[in-house]
Amino acid sequence: MARIMALVRVLLDGSVEPAKVVEDLKKALSSIGGNLESYEEKPIGFGITALSVVLTAPEEDGITDKIMEAIQGIEGVSSAELERVSRAG
Repeated sequence: MARIMALVRVLLDGSVEPAKVVEDLKKALSSIGGNLESYEEKPIGFGITALSVVLTAPEEDGITDKIMEAIQGIEGVSSAELERVSRAG
């Protein structure tokens, strides 16, 4: 089955350490068949951090909605924005 690669910007609310959010993100993605490929922490200011996350997931109907629901259900995530999606080679 083909896979997609997505770039997601995740804003954290500062109540949880970014490392904890990353671990929870790995678990949430694995439950829908996804993998966290890489991430980068980017301090925004006033204690707010953004994660720029690259992930892969199976190419299927509604997968981007499942990804966003999984991310937004993680404690410490303020918001998430899907920036780019493409078919993984």
